[in-house]
Amino acid sequence: MTNKFGPDLELPAELRAIAEKNVAQARQAFDTLFDSARSAVGDSEERLKEVQSGIKELRQKTIGLVEANVNASFEFLNKLVQARSPQEVFSLQTAFLTEQAQAVAAQAAAFGADAKSIGESTMKTLDEHTRALVERLQALGAAATAHAKSVSEDLQAAGTNAAKTMQSSMIIFR
Repeated sequence: MTNKFGPDLELPAELRAIAEKNVAQARQAFDTLFDSARSAVGDSEERLKEVQSGIKELRQKTIGLVEANVNASFEFLNKLVQARSPQEVFSLQTAFLTEQAQAVAAQAAAFGADAKSIGESTMKTLDEHTRALVERLQALGAAATAHAKSVSEDLQAAGTNAAKTMQSSMIIFR
C-alpha cells in the first residue's frame, strides 16, 4: 500500500480499481438513464400525437356538423322566401324545427359517442404510458440500488484489506 502525500498523492491500486469500476458503472447507469429518458420522450410524443389526432378528428366533425346546420338553415330560408301564404310559412317552419330538433339530437348523440371514445382512448393511452414509465423507474431504481450495493461491498472489501495490511505492517514494526 502506497502512502504518499503531497502533490504526488497516489491512490492504492485496490482503491484505484474500485474507483475505475465505479466510474464505469456510473457511466453505464447514466447512459441507461438517458436512453430511458429518450425513449420515454419518444413514447410521450407518440402518445400526444395519438391524442391530438383524436381531438383533430373531433374538431373536424364539429365543423362538419355546424356546416350541415348552417346549410339546412339556408335551405329553409330559400324555401321560406318562396312561400306564398302564411300557412305555408308556418308549415315550413314547423317542418324545419322538427327536422333540426331530430338532426341536433342525432348529432349530439354521435358527438357524445365520439367524445367518449376519444376520452376513453386518451385515458387508456395515458394509463399505458404511465405504467411503462413506472416500470422504467422501478428498473432504474433497482439498477441504482444494485450499483450502490456493489460500491458498498467494494469499499467494505477495500477497508477490510486495508485493515489487514495495516495489521501486517504493525506486526512487522513490532
